[in-house]
Amino acid sequence: MKPMPILSFLLVCFLAAPAQAAQVTFGRTSCPLDGAETRVFEEVSQDTSGGWDSDGCRYSSASQWRTFALATCPKDLFTLEGGDFQAEFDAETLALLKAESARVLAEYPDLDAIQIWDRYAIAVRFYRILGKDDYDHANLYLAASWTARDEAVGVYNGLAGPDAAALLLDQGAQELKKSLTQAQRKTVLYNLARVAERAGENALRDRYLDAFEAAGSLDAMEVAALDRFRRMTREVEPKYQDLALESLARYLRGSGLPADRAAQARYVQADLLRRRGRVSEALPLYRKVAQDGNAPADVRQLADGFAKRLSRP
Repeated sequence: MKPMPILSFLLVCFLAAPAQAAQVTFGRTSCPLDGAETRVFEEVSQDTSGGWDSDGCRYSSASQWRTFALATCPKDLFTLEGGDFQAEFDAETLALLKAESARVLAEYPDLDAIQIWDRYAIAVRFYRILGKDDYDHANLYLAASWTARDEAVGVYNGLAGPDAAALLLDQGAQELKKSLTQAQRKTVLYNLARVAERAGENALRDRYLDAFEAAGSLDAMEVAALDRFRRMTREVEPKYQDLALESLARYLRGSGLPADRAAQARYVQADLLRRRGRVSEALPLYRKVAQDGNAPADVRQLADGFAKRLSRP
């Protein structure tokens, strides 16, 4: 089968919107803090046709499991990953969790306004009481940032990693030099912004969004998509990336760390720094991971690729 022409590939992906429901089922259990009935989801199936990003974010062809992974008590906002929700707590721990619940409720008085990324941040607070470390906290914050990215880009099938993204961005830039209708140009610009976002090329992403806006004749759906994209990528996602970076920095300052876990943490730290525009800090970390025999081979390869790319004049 011949590969799809680049223009066709860029045009078949329309304005990002939440995708169809993921393949999940749900059950009900009792909240450990107050006994209230609580919904807990279970993943039935997943696929990887949505591709993956350099910071570890992976996509199915429908909406993503991370949207459903947390369970939250409806009255006290006690939040954990669904698989941890059946844990039993001693009296001392239960008292600490209830006290934290009261603080959370004071900070989030409008329960209907709580977003999925907020719930990941809330989960960190309860997991801290339960003894999870900064590596675990970083992964929760990272998942929160991915839920914001999901809101911005939706599903873009077949985008498997940074090399695929770089190739598509290069080819897309060439397509924009051709004669396109206004509708085609807008769709290509918007989808290139989506690819740039997934690649962590934020300046390029924003240039494509600005060009999309400047193309004119935006309808109500396009205006809403643009506003959502900008808010997710300029406000929500960076907030949780920074929290993940803080947790990773604390973790890596520890002693006696498992070598493979430390290597993975250092790679994610490098990639988040790059995505936040802190390239001079990211580069030596990429180089270190590329030479770290404790890092998985695919992670070393990714790190080496970024180290070489960021070292070019």
